[in-house]
Amino acid sequence: MMSIRTKLILFISTLIIIIGALSCLFFLVNSKKQQEDALRRFGISLIMLFAQDDEVKHALSYTQPAFLDTPIKRIKALDTEGEIGYLRISNTQKIMVEEKAPWITADMGKIPTGDTIQNPGISFTNRMWTRGGIRHIDSSRNPDVLITNNIVISLIHEFYDFSLPIIEKHTFSEEEFAAQILGDADVVKEDRHILGFVQIGLSRHKLHERIHAIVRRSIIPIGITIIAGGVCITFFLTKYIISPIKHMANITLDIAKGNLTRTVDIRSKDEIGQLSINFNQMTNALKNSYDEKEKIMVQLREHITNLFQTNKELTKINEQLNDAQERLVRSEKLAAIGKLASGIGHELRNPLSCIKNALFIIRKKPLPIGMLPDNQRINQLIEIVEKETERSIKIVNDLLEFSRTTKPTVSPTNIHSLIESSFSRLTIPEKIKRTVRIEEPLPLIPVDATQIEQVFINLIQNACDAMPMGGLLTIHVQKENSSLTVTFTDTGYGIPDTIKNKIFDPLFTTKPKGMGLGLAISFNIIQRHGGNIDLKSKEGEGTSFIVTLPTEKADGTKTQTTTYVT
Repeated sequence: MMSIRTKLILFISTLIIIIGALSCLFFLVNSKKQQEDALRRFGISLIMLFAQDDEVKHALSYTQPAFLDTPIKRIKALDTEGEIGYLRISNTQKIMVEEKAPWITADMGKIPTGDTIQNPGISFTNRMWTRGGIRHIDSSRNPDVLITNNIVISLIHEFYDFSLPIIEKHTFSEEEFAAQILGDADVVKEDRHILGFVQIGLSRHKLHERIHAIVRRSIIPIGITIIAGGVCITFFLTKYIISPIKHMANITLDIAKGNLTRTVDIRSKDEIGQLSINFNQMTNALKNSYDEKEKIMVQLREHITNLFQTNKELTKINEQLNDAQERLVRSEKLAAIGKLASGIGHELRNPLSCIKNALFIIRKKPLPIGMLPDNQRINQLIEIVEKETERSIKIVNDLLEFSRTTKPTVSPTNIHSLIESSFSRLTIPEKIKRTVRIEEPLPLIPVDATQIEQVFINLIQNACDAMPMGGLLTIHVQKENSSLTVTFTDTGYGIPDTIKNKIFDPLFTTKPKGMGLGLAISFNIIQRHGGNIDLKSKEGEGTSFIVTLPTEKADGTKTQTTTYVT
């Protein structure tokens, strides 16, 4: 994009060039016309002096060329610049005097004589001679004095040719004089006699030199002066008009980029100075508004940050409330189910014990002789009844265990020993590999060893049941702050998201022969110890149960990882 400064410079430069060229051209044409007029007047003056000189007339009358020396010297004395190129004086019969300047190379014979030029029957305008000869390009005649002025051009020289006939001096007779005085028109006038012709050629070489001198001394300085004036005007306009505007434009770009500290430093008392003052006031007002907006934005960001922190805290509190509510609902549910289970357990425990005792007595009592063939069948039935009775007693014991609300009897316990003891009471399928990772040293934790061992047995058994085709069971024990975390991870089927929130509910199970009390009892035991059980599972990838138990000590010693692989 062309700047306004460049446009102005181009416009002013073009205008100055046009004005300078026109001014120089006008001055050149006018000067040339003045010089040409002066040369013509000089030629006319010279030839008039010749024509009015009596010596010239006597010389022509008596055909005496010697009488012409003095008039010719007088004429040459007037030619101070050497402009006379040739001089020709002739009478009616012959050429009496013919001179030319030494620097003239043209043939004088090819320049027409005065009597030929004065012949009215010949046209003098644009007369052409043979190739290399002389030609006329202009002709004019003064009707009063019969002076003919032609421009004659040769191959090298160019002349102003002046020709004038010399008239015999007229003398009045007494009768003519009286007639002139009395105004008698009847007196017959006599024709004046032409004695000869005077022809002078003025060279235009000096004219051209004077014009060239005028060009050097006047026209070129005028052009330079005009150009210098234009440069000064351009400099003035650029410095006092364009530069301030460009400066303001640059500051406007900086302000548009956000730099509101820029100001326009133009100290003038014109409209541009007033514009700069108004611009600075506008920028200052804009900066104040921007600062106020920034303050409001800072306060708004602080409020948003506070709201975000408050929202985060509220979210955390809400999660805690939801967890507490969930625990409370679960505790109430467990309490109600525990109370019901305690009543049912006590009611069923005694009848089941009687049935078990009765079966024992029946097995010990001998059968009659007639029933011997059926003895094997009866023993099978008795075994079924005993097995189911044992199973029912176990269910009753689980219900009673679930309903137990007494605090656990805690003592400092090694968690590693509890894990090994739990494995010893279970039969792990060969298809399942187990890995135990313990980050040592670990503190002794205050737990009821029997109850925590029951929890570990339930979680290990559930992990094995989740991997009927085999897999990997990983137990990871680590200390986190003031708690101990035991993670049981299997690579089984996983738990669907739809039942994750029911997995710790009593009597909820996905096993064909399960009662749904194992995880509920485990959850109840861990809760009585002040801990927590969390569940992480992805269907098709496996399940992790994270048991968190509080510890009394906080050991800052650097931990070491020990891995047991079976």
